[in-house]
Amino acid sequence: MPYIRRVRVQSPGTHASHITAVQYSTTTNGSLTVATPAAIARSIEAGTPFWSHNDVTSTRTLVIGRTGGNGDRYITTVANGRESDNLLRLPQF
Repeated sequence: MPYIRRVRVQSPGTHASHITAVQYSTTTNGSLTVATPAAIARSIEAGTPFWSHNDVTSTRTLVIGRTGGNGDRYITTVANGRESDNLLRLPQF
């Protein structure tokens, strides 16, 4: 199962749609691969579940794909309804 472990965020970086790239691995400590949020959203829609994984706190949260008002695909989590608590708290690269 893939785990998103790092994010690249454009300014202002206050919403999950500001994530421009992610680094993920197939295990919680494996080598990292770079992907766009749109590519991750397509993988999720195709049936591959993705989780966020914080290497510092070891917390993980299910990731889902969304479509913004402009039609762009992005990813977010729904663990507690607060986007800033999960993906945006991962380390940045």
